[in-house]
Amino acid sequence: MRDPDLLEIYFALISANLNSTDGAALLDRLAFRARDMAGQDESFDFQSGHTGDCLHAVADSGLLFSIALSRWLSRDADIPLGKALQHQASVARLDQTHPQSYDLQHVEEPDAIVAAKRLCALAAAPAVSLGWALSMARQFPDSASTASALTELLDYHIHELPRSTQTLLASSESVFGALDASINGLRRLQESEAELSILPHLRELEMTADMRLIFSTLKRNEHREIHRQAEERSIFALVTRRIHLKYSLRPTIEVRGEGSSTESQMAMVSHELTVELPLSEGADPMLGRAKRNRLWRGR
Repeated sequence: MRDPDLLEIYFALISANLNSTDGAALLDRLAFRARDMAGQDESFDFQSGHTGDCLHAVADSGLLFSIALSRWLSRDADIPLGKALQHQASVARLDQTHPQSYDLQHVEEPDAIVAAKRLCALAAAPAVSLGWALSMARQFPDSASTASALTELLDYHIHELPRSTQTLLASSESVFGALDASINGLRRLQESEAELSILPHLRELEMTADMRLIFSTLKRNEHREIHRQAEERSIFALVTRRIHLKYSLRPTIEVRGEGSSTESQMAMVSHELTVELPLSEGADPMLGRAKRNRLWRGR
């Protein structure tokens, strides 16, 4: 259903002439409208309809995103909206290989620290959570509170997401390469990798052939189940025709339309995306949950 208020807010959010003062006022209007709608319907989905459109516009705006996230994740009434905005940003930056830079000059330092810790607690995309932490170090270089929080946040990324963190910090596209926090974090990861590489290789800890076969079977079944659920929920299945192709680089596809059919060649391109989960998710889930709860509480 169309909501005139949200539609008006959306068009104002995508305006090219928006400044920080007007933007903050629009964000307050959006938060008030979202709270009102959520109060009327307990199953209200912040990601759908015009609310989702507004969040998408906020996530795409470098000016508005930092203001909105710091406000909504630090206010109890707006936390659901902040979580939805975090999800929008994480999906957009999931495959990014450098930490995202954020302009925090219109953000209060305590709110920025709370948002940084809660981004980690919500398992945001590493490019988002690490980029926010490094942006704090750049915006508040002489603050003891930021320095203390930054140490905790970098420790979390290094211990829980070592591969992703090393990739992000070592990226040539990173604008934080000259920051001490970035340099020291990368050095710690490289030293840890060097120490691991010289450890003795124990064959006793390797999987046997039978174990590898069982493991590959379990992973294959898991992937099939994921694809099956995705296909069941996909709206594209209602409007598209499925064609199964194997072992072909440029297959010929029959295209039907207007009472005739034509053949067209389609180039096949492989694509994959690897997402690193926090190490404690697999090693010690209870400890991982305790860590994230501590970060959410800001302790």
